[in-house]
Amino acid sequence: MQDDTAQFVCQRCGACCRIKNGIVRVSGAEIARIAAFLGKDEAAFIAEDTELAPDRRGLVLKSHPDGACAWLTDDNLCRINPVKPDKCRTFPHEWTNSDSASVCPGLRRTRS
Repeated sequence: MQDDTAQFVCQRCGACCRIKNGIVRVSGAEIARIAAFLGKDEAAFIAEDTELAPDRRGLVLKSHPDGACAWLTDDNLCRINPVKPDKCRTFPHEWTNSDSASVCPGLRRTRS
């Protein structure tokens, strides 16, 4: 993780939610939390809104064919923001990828 993330300010561009082949794994607790927020049965949420991870080790949130998260709105807001998965909630303060700064304008600004 980068030390400069303390200065990070999200630009609300949605770039981190549009990464082609990016995945957001969801735990059982996250599934329960999101399903409850949506007023859905957990089994229905799993069937309609998740898919098997590429490595076949759990479930991930569905994405659109262009890579955008299915929960991202046209104005770059998260429709499940109050209950979004930990991976989304903790970026970039608890984790980044080697290419995160090239994807995220907010991270590029912390390095200028």
